[in-house]
Parts: sequence; structure tokens; C-alpha cells
Amino acid sequence: MDSVSPVRESRIITRGMPDRHLYLLVGACVLTVVSFYAPFLWMLNQWFVVEEYSPGPVVPILCGIALWHTLKKRKSLPEISRRTGRLWIAGAILLAGIVYVGKEHSRLLPAAGFFSFASYSVLFSAMTFALLYSGFLLERAASGNHGRRAEPLGLALLLLSLAVHFLALRGDFPRASIAAYLTLLFGMSWYLHGWRTVRRLLFPYALLVFIVPLEFIDEIVGVPLRLMATDVAVFLMRVVGLTVKQTGNWFAIGSMQFAVDAPCSGLKSLIALTALGATFAYVTQPTFLKKLLLGASAVPIAIFTNIIRLACVGVSARFFGKNFAVKVFHDHAAIFLYIFAILILISLDKRVFQAKWFKVKNF
Repeated sequence: MDSVSPVRESRIITRGMPDRHLYLLVGACVLTVVSFYAPFLWMLNQWFVVEEYSPGPVVPILCGIALWHTLKKRKSLPEISRRTGRLWIAGAILLAGIVYVGKEHSRLLPAAGFFSFASYSVLFSAMTFALLYSGFLLERAASGNHGRRAEPLGLALLLLSLAVHFLALRGDFPRASIAAYLTLLFGMSWYLHGWRTVRRLLFPYALLVFIVPLEFIDEIVGVPLRLMATDVAVFLMRVVGLTVKQTGNWFAIGSMQFAVDAPCSGLKSLIALTALGATFAYVTQPTFLKKLLLGASAVPIAIFTNIIRLACVGVSARFFGKNFAVKVFHDHAAIFLYIFAILILISLDKRVFQAKWFKVKNF
């Protein structure tokens, strides 16, 4: 009789066994989405109105990438997930694109708003299920069965999150409800799968912090950031030979005046690139310290690229006029800003973090 390897035998047993806990996770996911329907609507409206304070629908995409990396590293991906994982991420990108089109081109496409709302709802519902299901896959790979490992601390966090959510709904504090949504999912995974499993998902859960609209930090971070960006951008414009007058966050080139308002402060790119840089570092770096260093480098990169954009606005205004600088260059330069920042991150990874002189043991 031919012997069967333990890995192959485990896969055969896993395929033959019904995923009983999967039904429980589906039910928990549905109840969670329904319970947090009102805060999700508020979050959608906030992203549409003050999008400079949240990456919005990009967060589920980054979360999906982090989950995929975690499951692949722990060898917890079943074959069906290996075939469909890329399709799931591609679907998330498509849904995020529909959300963006609904926001930017709702006047041109009458039905764009409806499809944008529907896509937003599906995107976050899928993210909720993916987080809960990932804990299920990790536990199954670690234990070889579907045994439930209930833990009191996870249950306590779950119940506390439900209480906060209930009080937040009564008091109309949607941001507190969103925070409760984050801790509820973590507490649910902790309760169902145990700490040894859920601690491997700490980073994907931590990424969820970026879904919370952060417009309240504008006075604390945004205002100093915009003044600093204006000072440095004006200095760079003077270096290249432009005559620039500055007052606070205002600067003038001849008769053309510009104001560096909240959307130009760089706070949006700072938050978005921090999330992106942290995910990139999590996926590419082998140790915690390297992940931390490369992820933290996204902060100065975001500030630097925004300053370069502001300086280029002034230079383009000098040669092509204010109308071109504001309505063409400024409004369409964001995508190039992100591409430039991503290229810097990739270059840091290739030239520094993968260099022989940087490969220190346990660092």
C-alpha cells in the first residue's frame, strides 16, 4: 500500500471535512455588516466629502494583500484560495475603481452614485469576511482540524465592542462605532481561534485604522504640515530663480497668488502613503525592524513628494500661467506623486534593504 505524505493526507482530510465553522463565520459577517450599516454610510459620506483624511476604498485592497501574504507565509492557503486569491484582489481593485468613478464623475454618469455605493458596501463586506475567514484558515493549518478554541479575553473584547457600538449609536458618535467595528472583528477572531492564531493577523487588523476618517487631526497635523510645505516649496522655487513672495500659507509669483489649503497640505498623501508603505514593508521585509524602518520611511517620502508638487505648481505657473498650473497640473499630478513615492520605496528596498552591507543577522 502506497504511503501518503502527512501534508497530502492533511489536504485530503481537509477537503473531505465540511467547513462547519464556515457557516458560523458567514453568519457573524452578515450580522456585523448589518449592525454597522449606519456607521458605514457615515464613513462613505465622509470619504466622499473629506477624502484627504482617509485612503477610503484602498484600505480593503491593502488589507487583502496583507492577508494573502500572511496566509501564504504560514502555508495556510487551500488550493481553491491559491487559484482565486488574485481574482479576489483584482475584484477589490475593480470595486474601488467603481467607487472612485462614482465620486469623481457622478454628474457625467447618472447611475455612478448608486453603483459606487453598492461597490463600497460589497467591498467592506468582503473585507469583513476575509478577515474572519483568515483566522479560520490559520487555525485549521496549525491544528489540522476545525476545533474551536474559545478564549475569555476575546469574548470580553467582543462584548465590550458591542457595548461601545450600542452607546455610540444612541449618542450619534459614528467614529466610535467604526472603532468598535475594528475591535469587534479582532475580538471575534480572538474568541473563535485563540491568541496564537489571531496574533499573526495583527498587521492586517492594524491596517483597518486607516478606514477611520481623520479630519479632526487637521489642526494638530495638517496646519503645521501645510506651513512647513509652503516654506520649503517657496525656498525651492527661489533656488531655481523664481521671485516669490510668501505670507503664511500664501505665496505669490508676480500677480499670481496661490493658497496652500487643506487638500494641498499633504495630509491625504501622508495617510495614504503611510498605509501603502507599511503594507509594502510588511510584504517585502523579513524582520520586524526592517519592516518598521521601511514602513516609517513612507512618512518623509510623502512629505517630500508633496513639497515637490507644490514647487512644480509654482514653476508651471511661471511658464504656462496660473490656469494651467491649478486646473491641469495640480489636479492631475496626484497620480504621478504616488507613482514617484512608490518608486522611491522600491528603490530603497532594492538599493538599501537588500544590499549586502545591510544584511545584518536578526536585524
